[in-house]
Formats: sequence, structure tokens, C-alpha cells
Amino acid sequence: MNRLWKGRFRWGRLLLVWLVFLLLAGALFAERSGVQYTAAHVQIGALDHALTKEEALAGQAPVCLLLCDSRQVSVAEAKEQLEQILQDMKVPAEAADLADTAPEALPAFENYETIVVLVPNFEPLGLRLLDLMDWVEQGGNVLFAMTPEKCGAFDVVAQKLGVLASAWNCKTAESIVPAEGFLLGGGQRYELSDPFESSMAVQLRDDAAVYAVTGDEGVPLIWSTELGKGRVVVDNIGVYDKVMRGFYAASYSLLGAACAYPVLNSAVFFLDDFPSPVPEGDGQYIRQDYGLSIADFYAKVWWPDLVQLAERFGIRYTGVMIENYEDDTTDPPLRQSDTQPFRYFGGLLLRQGGEVGFHGYNHQPLVLPQTDYAGLYDYNPWPSADAIVAAMDELTAFQRAVLPYAAGSVYVPPSNILSASGRAILGQRVPQVRTIASSYLEDGTDLPYVQEFGVAADGIVEEPRIVSGGMVNEPYMQLAALSELNFHFVSTHFMHPDDLLDVDRGAAEGWEVYKGGLERYLTWLLTAAPGLRMQTASECAGAIQRFSGVNVTLQSAADAWTLTLGNFTDEAWLLFRANEGVPGRVTGGRLTCLTEELYLLKAENAVVTIERKEG
Repeated sequence: MNRLWKGRFRWGRLLLVWLVFLLLAGALFAERSGVQYTAAHVQIGALDHALTKEEALAGQAPVCLLLCDSRQVSVAEAKEQLEQILQDMKVPAEAADLADTAPEALPAFENYETIVVLVPNFEPLGLRLLDLMDWVEQGGNVLFAMTPEKCGAFDVVAQKLGVLASAWNCKTAESIVPAEGFLLGGGQRYELSDPFESSMAVQLRDDAAVYAVTGDEGVPLIWSTELGKGRVVVDNIGVYDKVMRGFYAASYSLLGAACAYPVLNSAVFFLDDFPSPVPEGDGQYIRQDYGLSIADFYAKVWWPDLVQLAERFGIRYTGVMIENYEDDTTDPPLRQSDTQPFRYFGGLLLRQGGEVGFHGYNHQPLVLPQTDYAGLYDYNPWPSADAIVAAMDELTAFQRAVLPYAAGSVYVPPSNILSASGRAILGQRVPQVRTIASSYLEDGTDLPYVQEFGVAADGIVEEPRIVSGGMVNEPYMQLAALSELNFHFVSTHFMHPDDLLDVDRGAAEGWEVYKGGLERYLTWLLTAAPGLRMQTASECAGAIQRFSGVNVTLQSAADAWTLTLGNFTDEAWLLFRANEGVPGRVTGGRLTCLTEELYLLKAENAVVTIERKEG
């Protein structure tokens, strides 16, 4: 009996050892292969069909007149930006151009709720300038979105624009300091790239409300003034680049008793070239700083640090896969034989709650032979559409083989390069790609695929990336981040594992400096916008679909604001600014205070009512 007991004990211990071994093996397999998504990971799903922004606004009567004079300097650039801003804010607008319309033939101002003036020299308006001011006094709202020029016509109405005195010379707008309550991220100085004498030197009346000034001399850049029953807002910035859109959108939102416009409420963090073949050997600065090979640095330093940032800030990364770094675009694609880095790092990414998309079979952009790189890149074109489709199909099959739960749907073009023909091929013949995430800002060439947030006519979601890297000593990207946070309530950021191998991307400064810049950006972002949703790229695509299709009508009464949302599906997010009154109880949605005047509204019904209280 005693021997029987001992035998059972011995076998029991052996069984326990085998059980522990199997558990460890299972954990290792999960780590190497990835884990399946669960419903709790997905914040927002994709819609089967979504409207373009043009479709969302189709048939709506214009409520805004965009009054311009294309003969004047910089008006064309300003008009391009304001048209896009109004479309994204879902403001139905029509344009009238003094270049082909006599002042007396302009539409009646009383037909509109707001007027945006892109006429820096007021002289061509003639007597209609006085009519415009009379319309404001009767309750109209006007935004002078371009820096006014000093002239006789300006002097006639200057007092009504809140200007006490003005000079013939202009001031350099070297930076902008938005008021703390005016913009998310306000109260800080943001540098302007390539500043010049773009702002009128003015002294404002005491009753003018100033919303932004330059950092050096305090030159007023954005202000408003009450005029009778209406309001005048003036932008004195003089810069009409895409990077400034958030300031003009916020200026427009100052018109009227309140303003509401749809936004995304999304922050996405892309890891380009991840997972991908890990470079062999050493990186000069990695070996110098850490005494590690590139592969060991990724596994022991870079990824653990990213996980810590993700846990601290709630990030769920979106990696985009490269199968190989071969330059071959002519031979049939070959399967990558070394799958270990893909299973290992891809599995860690999925376990972290992230997702994996597509970057390329190799790192060659999807362009056909007619594309000319003008000596800027050494990439090879693809010989045909069939070759592009074969490469994308191989990448998709490889991803499914090494990461069966990845279910990629987002494509990031290498170096943000995607030709018109390549883009058409994706839309027509690569159905696994439902979202393209390229570049929001231009680089001075025609090579990047530059996007707007929205849904394309072929149904693909356009999800541009705005900022990148460690954000260290990058005033242009810091300004872009501020602008887009206040325009689309969005942040899309990307970085590469091999940034620390490239001096131009921060290798010499080292990972600690790079990581510190990224940490400061994340701290700024969540301090400025604490309600911002951290999402994967496919979740952001769902948010873009809802943003693209919805439109909004706002009615103001003495005791309430009523928002009616057209094409409402299951939810919509909006920025709401209360210019006259204080929001109270909300029916049909939830309101979160961001600043003393600016709120984030989650609409849960097609009609949202916000109580309006005095204050």
C-alpha cells in the first residue's frame, strides 16, 4: 500500500511537471503567434457603407457665403483652405468672386447666416462694404479670414472691426500664442515656419476680445468684436497653409451664439516597417549607447519602452508589415522563409491590443513605370497592375500564415508614395485594403499621396498621418498637431523601428532623447485633450466613416440649442463652442467640458438638445 502511494506520488509529480511544461509552451506559442482579438478590444467597427463628405452636404441650402477676390495676392490659397475647412465642418457654403461678379451683383447678404471674407484689400467691394457692416449690425456674423490691407476703405470701417489705430507697415508673425480657453493646447507659444511680415500692426479697442497674439511683440492675430446685434471676427495671421486650418476653423466657430461641427475623436500611433525582417549586425549609435545588436535592442529596449508608454497613455499601436526588403518588382513574389521575427514581434503587438496592417510585399511604392522619382528616390516601379496585385496578395497571404488573427485592412504606402494608377489599382483589385494611411501634409514634391480625412468615392477610407518621430525640435509638426487637434480633434503619428539607424531621424541623439520627445508629445496631447480616444487605425477608419457621412444643423433659442444630425448612424462626435450662454442638461448625447467655452459632444441620437443657461 505504501509502495502504491509512492508510485502515485512519483507519477503525480511527473504529471505536474508536464502540465507546467505545456502551459509554458502554450504561452510561448501565444507570444510567437499572436492572440486573437476579443470584442472588448474594438471600440468602434466599420460601416458597410459610408457617404463621402460631398454626398453628406448634397442638396443642403448654403448658409455661408465665401466672398473672395481671386485677383488679389494669396486669395486663391486662402480660398482653397477655407473651402476645405467649411466642408469638413459641414457648413453648406457657396462662393462669390469679385473677379467675375460686380459688387452690386453679389448675392443678398441676408440670405446667409455667416459670411467669410477673403478680400484683403476692401476697395473692390465699394459700397457693398457698408452694406456688409449694416448686415452685421442687424444680427449677421462675418469672419475676415485674411489679413486686411491698410487702405481708405479699411479706415472707413476699421472701428467696426474693433481696430482703434493701424499702421502701414506689417509685423512679423514669428509665433502664435492662442488664449488658453480658446484652443485646446492654448496658453503656449507655437513657432511658425518661415515667418514673414504677414500681420497688420494694429491697436485694438478695449472692448475687442483677443484670442491669439504673436509671442514676441504681442501683435493681435485673432480677435472679435460685437457690432450691433452681430459679431465680427478678424484673422490677422496672413499664413494660409494647410498646417493653419485649426486656427481658421476655431475663428469661424466664434460666430453666432454657438457652433457645432463633427470631429473624429481619435488618436492613432503607427509603427511603420513593423513587423519586418530585423536588420542584421550592429547600429553605430545603438552599440555605442547600449552595447547591443540591432535585434537585441529591439527586443530588450525599444519594444519594452513602447509597451510602457502604451500602458501609461492607453496607446494601442498599429504596425504595418513588410515581408522583405528586396528591390525586385519584376519576378513573381517569393515567400519569406524566416518567419520568426514576424511571429514574435507581431504576436507581441497583437497581445498589446494593437493591430497589424500592410506596408508592402517589399518596400517599393505602388507606382507604374510612368512615375518619375526625379532622382529623389532609388525605388523601382512595378511593370504592370498585375504585378502590384500579385505582390499585395502575397503580403496578405503571408500575414495570414504567420499571424492568423491579424486581419489586416489598412495600407501605408512606403515613404508615403502612391501614384494615381497605384491608388486606382488598390480600389479596384485589392479588396483586402479598406483604408489608406498616407500623408496629411505636403513635402514640396508631387510624390507623396496627400490626403484629407474622409471616405473616397470608391469607398476606401482616407486616413492621413500628420506627425512623426520623436517630435524633438520640430516646430512645424508641433504646430500641425495643435491645428489638427482643434480642427478634426485627431492625432495620427508614425515612427519606424529603424529611426535609430538613421542620423536624419534621430540616431545621433539616441533613443532616450527620441523617447523623451515622444513622451512629452503624449503628455501634451492628453493634457490638451483628456477625452481623446486612443484607437487602432481600423477603429479610426470607422470614426472617419461616421464623420464623413454626418451633417449638422444648429438652431439657437433663448433656452436651448438643438442639433439635428443628418445621416446619423450609431454615434457622432462634435466640438461645440458656446459663445453666448452656458450649456446645461443634455438630451440625446453627452457633453464634456474641454475649456471654458469649448466642449466635446458625443451624439447618441439624431437630435441633441442642450439646455442654454445664462452666463
